[in-house]
Amino acid sequence: MSADTGETNRGGSGPAATIETTRGRSSRPRGDESIEQERKIRELTFVREIGQLAASTRDWDEMLRIVIDRTTGVMGAEVASLYLVERREGLLRLAATNGLNPRGIGRATLRIGEGITGWVANAHVPLSVRDVHGDPRWKRVPAVDVERFTSMLSVPLVMRDEVIGVLNVQTVEAREFDRTEIDFLQTIANQLAGIIDKARLHRDAERQLREVSALFEVSNVLTSTLDLDEVLALVVDRLVRVYPGSSGAIVLHGEADDDVRARSGELARSALQASRRAIEERRPIVGEEDVALPLLAGDRLLGAAVLHVPGRAEFGDEEIAFVGTLANQAALAIDKASLYARERATTESLRELERARADLIAVVTHDLRTPLSVIRGYLDLLKGNGAKGVTTEAIAQVDRLDLLVDRILAGVRADAPDLEMRRARFDLRDLVVSQLGELSTLARRHRVRGPRRGRPVTVRGDRRRTADVLAALVHNASKYAPEATDIRISISALRDRAVVSVADRGPGIAPQDRTRVFEPYVRLGDQSKTPGSGVGLYAARRLAEAQGGDIWCEEHSGGGSVFSFSIPLAKR
Repeated sequence: MSADTGETNRGGSGPAATIETTRGRSSRPRGDESIEQERKIRELTFVREIGQLAASTRDWDEMLRIVIDRTTGVMGAEVASLYLVERREGLLRLAATNGLNPRGIGRATLRIGEGITGWVANAHVPLSVRDVHGDPRWKRVPAVDVERFTSMLSVPLVMRDEVIGVLNVQTVEAREFDRTEIDFLQTIANQLAGIIDKARLHRDAERQLREVSALFEVSNVLTSTLDLDEVLALVVDRLVRVYPGSSGAIVLHGEADDDVRARSGELARSALQASRRAIEERRPIVGEEDVALPLLAGDRLLGAAVLHVPGRAEFGDEEIAFVGTLANQAALAIDKASLYARERATTESLRELERARADLIAVVTHDLRTPLSVIRGYLDLLKGNGAKGVTTEAIAQVDRLDLLVDRILAGVRADAPDLEMRRARFDLRDLVVSQLGELSTLARRHRVRGPRRGRPVTVRGDRRRTADVLAALVHNASKYAPEATDIRISISALRDRAVVSVADRGPGIAPQDRTRVFEPYVRLGDQSKTPGSGVGLYAARRLAEAQGGDIWCEEHSGGGSVFSFSIPLAKR
């Protein structure tokens, strides 16, 4: 409602609408009945033509041009123009005209309330002006309006109690628009408002369908590849597909301004400027034809995604949100690729360190063999000179050192196939019993208890490697169990494998560490009080697994731990 117009029909149509003119209120002139009927027929025919045009014409600009041309003719005017509201900016933008400067289409704007057109949009009522040059509400739009036009009739386009535009007609000669003409133009505006609203809904539905399809494709690629360039190219391609005729790009932070990572179409200078602002200010930048959003992964700035749509008058909130969603997808891809690259670099560094460590230990253990060979030679000489008892035990210890060197080498080799396995059938019970003496020496501060000879438990594996696994478990138990406590060795046969268990009364191992303890260089407890390098259990695991078995740790009832390993039973 305007202060000087009184009560109005907010719909802006019909006889009840209040008409604002420079001469005050006007009433419909009474004419001949036949003239009135002819007028109504002419109006109805024109309205029907507009409806048919809307149903048959798919080109939005062409439809508006035809409607404007025909409105000019049917109203007996020299020019007609249509302004549409951009609610977010509070502007009216010229959408179509047939007599004003066509270069102003999509560019010329008025604020709501500004000029006669803006006054009508704000007041929601028609306005007829005999001479615009003498009306204080008149405002000339530079490079659009023409001085020779004198009279003007403006009516609002109203949809659901909201003004969505203003339709104007202008004449060169001064003219009084009567109530009949005003009502007729308002009828045209109402029809045009419905067509525009329907077209907008249709375009929005099509755009939303393209947006959903684009997001679906990008999401699928994100989960199927780590190729950053492939993902970014797809993001930009799907972005511009939603807006035909547009161009887009993704610029990564830190790269040159004109060196974008992914691009589709030729970018305007304004688009590159918008992308730079989005990066510098860390916020969305929305212009008339450009929208740019920063790519953020948490607090890290990665770059910007930018879209340029030539001739675009306004980006809606939903459209900005869609570009933002694709920008988030691009940021996710960049962050994912960056993490993957760092992970690969870290993994490669660890592999290099592991190779260097393995090479060092291999060299050291290889060099140990030379003095061991010399010591064995001297012991053999002593044995030949009558020191048989002493040298026999010394030679046995040299043999044990040789086995220790073998175990160290087995633990540092990178691949299980490098472990030489001499698989054969053997009696696991016999092996354990025969090793008890050596194991008692290895754990001489403890009491080693083992099985007695009995029914054979026939397995298929490497007898010497199996003995190494058993020795590693007993040696590990001897380091952690209190002195003078029992270390018990037992054997059991399951459906397809035999299990050897070594139980101790040590401090035990927490559940979360029972798998980790078999990894290389893992040592638990106070390392300063317990000797070792963290290689023994790792080597035991690899030897057990290389034979097709497994190794694990469990809690010992009453305190301590039970280390077990399995060996496949031999097939009969």
